[in-house]
Amino acid sequence: MKFFVSFRYKSYYENEKENKIVENHTLEYLANDLNELWDILGEEDYDDEIVLNFDAKSDFISTERDEIKITDQFDKVLWHENNT
Repeated sequence: MKFFVSFRYKSYYENEKENKIVENHTLEYLANDLNELWDILGEEDYDDEIVLNFDAKSDFISTERDEIKITDQFDKVLWHENNT
C-alpha cells in the first residue's frame, strides 16, 4: 500500500537566526500497514540537506524531522500530529 508522509524538517545552529525550517515536505512510502510504515520511518536515515544552511557562520548543532501528516493512496488522513 502507498502512504504519503508530510514532514517538518529543522536545523539548529549556535546562532538561532541561522536555523532553517522546511514545512510540508512530502515523501511516498510503500508498506503493508501503518505499523510497518512507523517502523520504516523510525529506522530511516533521512536526507537532511534541505534544511542545512550552507551560509551559516555559527557552528551546526543538529537537524530533526517530525511527521506532520500521513495519508493513504486514497488521500485518507490516517494520522495527523494534532490528532494522535
